[in-house]
Amino acid sequence: MEHGTPADREAIAELKHAYCWHYDTGDLDALMRLFTADAVCDLDAFGSWRSAEEIRQGYARQMAATGIPGTRLHSVSNPVIRVNGDRAKGWWYLVDYNIEPGCTAPVRILATYDDDYLRTEEGWRIERTRLSIRWRCPE
Repeated sequence: MEHGTPADREAIAELKHAYCWHYDTGDLDALMRLFTADAVCDLDAFGSWRSAEEIRQGYARQMAATGIPGTRLHSVSNPVIRVNGDRAKGWWYLVDYNIEPGCTAPVRILATYDDDYLRTEEGWRIERTRLSIRWRCPE
């Protein structure tokens, strides 16, 4: 497996950052454009979704459950990105912050992402994302 070009790695990092941004701001349509048509999401305790419609419905439920857009912040870091032609793998740390008014425990989740990416005519897209929760704040 090769490391790919710096441009590939930067595009994949931008894709992951856009994923966090669109989720946190509640922009479901923009979020959905980041996935391939046959993407798979395995989000640990939050569910597994195996089609575009399931993914849309799953994220819509999660966005509704988290309340006001912008009160949850997903911060990804420490990327390890490996590119092999038009496919890539990415591993990330996640810190999920809760900044709702009155919140006494701002760190909500510590987790890792294990992602597969596919280069398409539109650019890199998420083909599979898997979230593994390492720690969750008792609520």
